[in-house]
Amino acid sequence: MSLLEILIPTYEMSGKGLEMLAHSFKQLKSQKFKDFSVLISDDSQDETIKTYVSGIKDLTIKYVKNEGIHSIAGNMNNSIKNATGEIIQVMCQDDYFYNKDSLQKIVDNFDRSKGWMCSMYMHTKDKLGLFKQQIPVWNPKICLDNTIGTPSCLSFLNDGDVPLLDENLKWYVDCDHYYRLFKKWGEPKVLKELIFVQLLWEGQTTQGITQEIVDTEVAYIKDKYVGEIS
Repeated sequence: MSLLEILIPTYEMSGKGLEMLAHSFKQLKSQKFKDFSVLISDDSQDETIKTYVSGIKDLTIKYVKNEGIHSIAGNMNNSIKNATGEIIQVMCQDDYFYNKDSLQKIVDNFDRSKGWMCSMYMHTKDKLGLFKQQIPVWNPKICLDNTIGTPSCLSFLNDGDVPLLDENLKWYVDCDHYYRLFKKWGEPKVLKELIFVQLLWEGQTTQGITQEIVDTEVAYIKDKYVGEIS
């Protein structure tokens, strides 16, 4: 069992899945901190990622197929269920760690008494130039106001009872998950050091979200947490 386990839920990503994963692996191979493993939960309909992962010999990787709900939430839940590391770090397939010190900083700053941590990141459109620094901020209305950002900022303790994502949600699935992590552990520790980079591109999962979906999910969340949030 590794001290740190990187969860990477994967899928085809409009034909760019392998390219995105390869860049993430390149950054992982350069890390100074070595007591980590990678868990790939693959929601792809083909064998491309499985074949690629089987050929990687210089990283400790566990590959599992997602046989559950075929959605972002379902695939992430499959990752969490199969995780064995002491500390879990989420990494979306199209994001990547900033430099060779990223994992060391996560481990050095993780506070087990807090249970979870959110790390600072920046954005890129070409994997070269960085912009828009994002420092996660907690707010009591996190369910409907995402001031934390992408799930790749998440590190949490793997105590065998980690809250799963709500598979009824698409747009607010991250916010809902942050709220339930809060209900379990309280407010997160915030690491104000650049840990990873979020790639902005045309095939991001936020594409295709309609106002109807947003309105439906707002009503769902308010009903789900009636009396808890306003």
